[in-house]
Amino acid sequence: MKLLHTSDWHLGASLGPEKRTAEFEAALDWLLRTIAEEKIEAVIIAGDVFDSALPSNSASGLYYRFISGAREAGVRTLIVTAGNHDSASFLEAPRELLRCLNVTVIGQADSENYDAQIVPLRDSSGALCAAVCAVPFLRDRDIRRAVSGETAEQQQSSRQEGILRHYRGICTRAAELYPGIPLIATGHFYAAGGTVSGSHSIGTLTGIPVSGLPENISYLALGHLHTPQTVGGRPNFRYSGSLLRMSFGDHDAEKTVLILDSECLSDPPRTIPIPVFQHLEKITGDLDAIRKRIEELKKLALPVRVSIENTGNFEPQLPQLLAACCGKSAIRVISCRNQQENPVVRMRRPLGGKQLNELTPELVFRSLLDERSLPPDRREALLRAFREAEQELAEADAQAE
Repeated sequence: MKLLHTSDWHLGASLGPEKRTAEFEAALDWLLRTIAEEKIEAVIIAGDVFDSALPSNSASGLYYRFISGAREAGVRTLIVTAGNHDSASFLEAPRELLRCLNVTVIGQADSENYDAQIVPLRDSSGALCAAVCAVPFLRDRDIRRAVSGETAEQQQSSRQEGILRHYRGICTRAAELYPGIPLIATGHFYAAGGTVSGSHSIGTLTGIPVSGLPENISYLALGHLHTPQTVGGRPNFRYSGSLLRMSFGDHDAEKTVLILDSECLSDPPRTIPIPVFQHLEKITGDLDAIRKRIEELKKLALPVRVSIENTGNFEPQLPQLLAACCGKSAIRVISCRNQQENPVVRMRRPLGGKQLNELTPELVFRSLLDERSLPPDRREALLRAFREAEQELAEADAQAE
């Protein structure tokens, strides 16, 4: 029985001010074609289906459209677990209806009823191939009780132990229900030693040591980290990574889904690269370098979304200048910034605890010299020239009076 592991779709996410609905739609259409071509019978989505707890109608529509398409593509069992971005109640609201389509949705963990979170996988003949311990993102209320006066370190230690205790409990129960059957577990957490991509934040929680997870887990389908990777030195403990390049921080990262076979779960899964449906580009340099790169991108005649950082002199009209450079091409600037500070803002900033109108011209000039690495003789020469110019201006003002 062939299974597909994916996660971190973040449906509804935008790129700056730009909606990504068409990009998500293209990615899910590709995923459905892959499922049909590979004859996938079970799909696991390991959390963060949506980017927010209250997804838009378009994001919800993409999700339900995929569920319908997966069934038509031959998927017998679809397992969806909630991530930290998802609303457990929103995901679980249509759970009973989706159950009729062999879709199991687990939004919130329940340590009092492990049986409802253990999903048997059966092939087309009805033979039992594996059992899935469908564990969603585990929130504090699911796994521990807060203790008055505990330190941050104690909280982290307690949460780690709570997560590991939950896995021990559900895997023990799965082994009782399905003795001798390979176990797959899902998870949505930061595993110790995991690599974080781009600007993706994982919070302050110390990573969960996967060495503490039950030994009877044949494959661990993880979500949360957007970079495809193994963890804990275990080739069958995997993050599939995000569906799309979620930010300019991973603009050139490869995205994947993973395919595994129930008959050899201990073997590394097969990696399928996800095509790039929207090109992202980070451009860093002075204005000449930026213009040159934009001209190169124009020649590709592809839609490109760019993030630009000008490292040269401060350019007050940077957005307008970049818009003129891009013209009517398919290049769109999503974000741009000057690395250097606006000199007007810098001049207006208080110096030495004083406002500008409380400072002497020479003190302001000295502050500008302090920002530059000048040889002492050059600095003194500039100061002399400044004093001479200031004196000439004062004499001219006196004569005018």
